[in-house]
Amino acid sequence: MATQRVAGGPTVTTSASFNFNCAGVVLALLNGTPTLKGQLQANTTGLTLKNTLNNTLQIPYQIYSNTGYSTGYASGALVVDLNGANLLGLLTAGSGTNVPIYIATTPGPNIPAGVYTDTLQVTWTYFNICEGLIGALGLCVGVANTGTTVRNLTISLTVSNDCTITAPPVSFGSAPLLAGFPTVSQNISLQCSRNMVYTVGLSPGSYASGGRRRMASGTSRLAYDIFKADNTVWGSADTATRAAGPAPATGNSVQTIPYSARIYQDQANPAPGTYTDNVVVDVSF
Repeated sequence: MATQRVAGGPTVTTSASFNFNCAGVVLALLNGTPTLKGQLQANTTGLTLKNTLNNTLQIPYQIYSNTGYSTGYASGALVVDLNGANLLGLLTAGSGTNVPIYIATTPGPNIPAGVYTDTLQVTWTYFNICEGLIGALGLCVGVANTGTTVRNLTISLTVSNDCTITAPPVSFGSAPLLAGFPTVSQNISLQCSRNMVYTVGLSPGSYASGGRRRMASGTSRLAYDIFKADNTVWGSADTATRAAGPAPATGNSVQTIPYSARIYQDQANPAPGTYTDNVVVDVSF
């Protein structure tokens, strides 16, 4: 899941379930009320997914009892509390049931890419679960088990690098001759995942020829280019032509890469028309 989604939402959701299967076990009401309870025990860090390489990097999440993610469980809450006839309807001999839970992240700070995990414990307490046969008057002939068992639930989320890119259109305006077109200076802006190191490339455009980008108006062409701050042509083919990000991304602040666009003056004046081109911005990390 991309870091921008984790930080800004909408929430990332998933679900899981606990299965109860009492094959070979029956319940006896007359020995005492059969009971099954499951209690959620969160880690001491609370409901947070921790980065596997640095557990101070965390994604908060919540656990819910319904698909609408509106009824939440707190640490120590009961995820199931069944007794008597309620249990008999679910855990008859040889059958089982599932208790679903629903998990959703909480938007928080932008975090680095990586694997984030957490382990929940659910403590199951059971009473008067009869192992064996039901005798006369519903008494348990076998052993009426009572005890406690703990089961773990591991939650995992893989976060990937991501960028929000803002690339404004380049407009040279209008002029009757090549000399009348100005140099356009502006920036490409990026907000990328925390700690992400990246380079930015610009494609040759739709009509490139002879090592130059060109705009088109019908069959007419007008050569131009986009230059990095060092006055070299900004491309995408290799490291030398790509532009490096100013620094590792913070995840929250916007970083800018300046450029200038110029129309080549060593070409014939073009035929009148509206000239356009499309250049693709790509980010490599």
